[in-house]
Formats: sequence, structure tokens, C-alpha cells
Amino acid sequence: MSEKTESAVKTENTENTEKTEKAVKTHYDIKMEKRKEAKRREKREQTIWKCAGIVILIAIIAFIASFPIRKYMRMTETVCTIGDRAVSRVEFDYNYNMVKNAYVNNYSYLLSSYGMDVSDIENQMYDETLTFRQYFQKEAVNRIKQTIALGAEIAKEGYTADVTEQYEEYAQTMRDAAKEADMSLKAYYQQSLGEFATEKRIEKLVRETLLVTEYSDYKQNGFEPTDDQINARYTEDADDYDVFDYKMVRIDAELPTEPTELADEGAAVAEDGSYTPSDAEKEAAMAAAKELADEAEPTIMEDGELHEAEKASVVNYQIRNWILDPSRVEGDTTVVEAEATNSYYVVGFVARYQDQEPTLSLRIISTNEDNGAQILSEYAQNGNNETAFISLYDKYAVDQNVEGGLYEGITGSALPGDLSTWANDDTRKAGDVTSYFDTASSITYVAYYVGEGKPSWYYTIKNILMSEEMDNYLAGITETLVVNDPKGNLDYLSAEAAAELLQQMQELYNTESGEN
Repeated sequence: MSEKTESAVKTENTENTEKTEKAVKTHYDIKMEKRKEAKRREKREQTIWKCAGIVILIAIIAFIASFPIRKYMRMTETVCTIGDRAVSRVEFDYNYNMVKNAYVNNYSYLLSSYGMDVSDIENQMYDETLTFRQYFQKEAVNRIKQTIALGAEIAKEGYTADVTEQYEEYAQTMRDAAKEADMSLKAYYQQSLGEFATEKRIEKLVRETLLVTEYSDYKQNGFEPTDDQINARYTEDADDYDVFDYKMVRIDAELPTEPTELADEGAAVAEDGSYTPSDAEKEAAMAAAKELADEAEPTIMEDGELHEAEKASVVNYQIRNWILDPSRVEGDTTVVEAEATNSYYVVGFVARYQDQEPTLSLRIISTNEDNGAQILSEYAQNGNNETAFISLYDKYAVDQNVEGGLYEGITGSALPGDLSTWANDDTRKAGDVTSYFDTASSITYVAYYVGEGKPSWYYTIKNILMSEEMDNYLAGITETLVVNDPKGNLDYLSAEAAAELLQQMQELYNTESGEN
């Protein structure tokens, strides 16, 4: 065998030996390989879970970090646009809460008397179309509209007013209120004016409100009507301004407190002691009350309780139409059934006349300090006349919404405490001055007596006409301001649109039904 052949044979034998060794594995070999494979899988899974954990941790951190970002985005979001103005959440909430707070403060007692839950007023119905929340939205938008429009008028006219002192008083009032409520100032602002409200964020809005309010008062004073306009309105709406004298007595039906022979079958007194009379029992009791009322009618002008100088708005609504009848003359009498109260009203007409209750004109300085004596001393030193008083008003008055502090059409009862007694003294003459410290409110009033004014009805109509002109003016300057709500934040818009569509459909149906 040649060397080459021998070498080839050796190589072949070596390869066969290696193949045989690889092919033959013991149980130990297999076990070790499985263990190695398991370790490799474990290591791979650990790597995968480690990576996944890092991703989850990053996501959690990002989610937590997004809280302030999302809050900032909500705070700075545009709720709607009005004209060219983008209304932020802070601005809208400020106006919304100003409207809501004013409404609740003015009407909470009345709402409660109607059984409404004032603490949850927003979810109750304001009218047939809007909830209170939607109504407050609408009024907030109107308030912003007027602010924008009046701001444009201020810029156009070059009107200026320094509201720094007024703002400082407002800010201090908020600080005092927060302290009294045992709340942080931030928490109090948020509770009062919205979740993102702070003293700093609200300052610009408050200053803007104070400025447009000053301008609005200035503008309305320019709409003073003439005497002819006032007299014409009186003639047109005399029922609203005249006053009435009449005599009246109320006779209540004596409803049974336990079942009688006229009771419904099975009627009984409830566990709480109350009894609900049957219709027959009510009719019998009302019939007896009617007999008493008829007996009282002939002597009502002598025996009835006198009601003097009552406006129609004060007269009991159940007898109001009878009282307002233009044919009514002195000595007329009537008996009016009041089914709701199970009673009868016996009424006798005395007179109808123009309300001539006198009014007063005063210049008044009001301060938050007990400094009346100091002001009167300066008044004497500065000339002891009306001009000197006006200059002191400009110097001391905390509320300078009235030019020179002149208040006209004041009724004596509108003044506090001893100031009312002083002003209504028959010996009072023009130029008299006094000071009065009201302990209940800690306010000092320094007054300058100007003289008697015209009757109260005159000033009532004057103020109404000026207010109407102001409303017309505001309607004119806001009519071009279009509200856009692309995100649907103002759901009062959709509620009103749906109500309008329903009304149109109802009118169409009525028209078609009538034609058929």
C-alpha cells in the first residue's frame, strides 16, 4: 500500500470515529445539554423581562409626569372664541363663577323656599330648556361679550380710569375671606372662581372687569332721560307705578281635623296626627266660610284692615286684577275665593293715586375707618361748603362710582340707623352735614344734605329708562361678536338649538293640522 493510499485510509477512519462518537450520547450528555439550553432560555427571558420592565417604568414615569402637563394644557385650553378673542379656561371659569355666585347670593333664599337644593343648583332646571349650569354658561358668554365690546369702546374713546385702589381693595377682601374661612388663599380663589384660579392669574381679569364697570357707569349716566320721557312712561305703565289703598279681611275655611259624616270611606287620622279632608268636607267648610265672607262684605269699609300706598306688585296676586280694574272707584267691595289656601278675601277699594313719597338728595362719603370727625374737621377748614365736601369725597370715599358722591331719589328708609333719622328731620336744610359710624358694618358715613328730590316714582322710571338704554347700547356693540365652540364646551348652544328646532316642528305641525 502506497503512502498516499495509507494516508487516505487513516483520514477516512478518523472521520468515521468522530461521527460514531457524536452519534452515541449518554443520558448524562443529554441531561447536561438540556440544562445548558434551559439556562440559555432563562437568560434570554430575563433579558426580555428586564427590557420590558424598563419600558413599563418609563411609561409609568411618563404618565405621572404628564399630570402637570395635562393640567397645564387644560388650564390654557381655548374654551371658545368670541370675535377675535380666544377665551381660556381660566377666563371662562372666572366669568362663569362670577355669574353663578351672584345668582346664588341674590336668590338662594327664594330658591330654597321653592324646595330647590342650592348646593346642587347646576344640575337642576333653570327653565324648560336649560339647566342652571347651561344658563350660567350662557350668561358667562354674554358677560365676556360685553367685556370685549366695552373694552373696544374704551380704546376707541380713549377713556381712562385708575382702578388700582379698587383692585387692592378686592384683593384684600379675598385675603380676608380666605382667612375667615380658614383656607389658603389659593384654595379660596379656586373654590370661588374656578379650579385654576389664583390671585396672580385672576388679577388681569379683575382689573379689566373694574375698568369696564367704571366705563359702563359713565356711559349709562349719559343716557339720562328728559322729564317728558319719564312722564310718558308713567302714563304708559301707570299700573306699575301707582299705589293703592284698600281694606281687606281674610276668612279661612275651618277644615275638619278628623273624619266627619262627609268623610271618604275608610278615612282616618294618620299616625302623625294629621288628617286629609275629603272633597265633600272641603266644600262644606268653604261654603260656611263663604257665608261669613258675604256677611262681612257690607261692613268691610269700616271693619277691614287698611292697606296703604301699596304698589300692584305688593298687592296679593289673588285680588290684584280686581284692584287694578280701571273702573274701580272708592267704596267698591268684593269677595274673592282663594282655593289654594281654602279661604276667602273680602276687599273694599279706597283709592288709587300717584306715589308722591318724597325723596332726598345727599352727598355721601363712605369709608372703612372711624374717621368721621376728622373728615368734618377738614371740611370746616377747607371752606365749609359743597365744593369742599366734593373734594373730600374724592380724597376719602372708598367707593367712588357716583360723581361727587351725589345720591338722588333716596327714600328715608334706605339710609342706615341714625343717618335716616337725621336726613328725615323736618328742620333739615341744604348744607347741613353729619357723620355716622355704623357699628354693624364698621362703615363711616359722612353726609351733606342737598335737599328734597322728586317723588320716588320719578326716579324709579328714570333708572328703568337709563337701564333700558344701556341694554340697547350693549346689544348694539355686541351683536357682531360671533361665538365659536368647535370643541362643544358650551352645551347651552346645542340645548337651545334643539329647543328651537322642536318649536319649529311644532309650529309646522300645528299649521298643517289647521290646514287639514
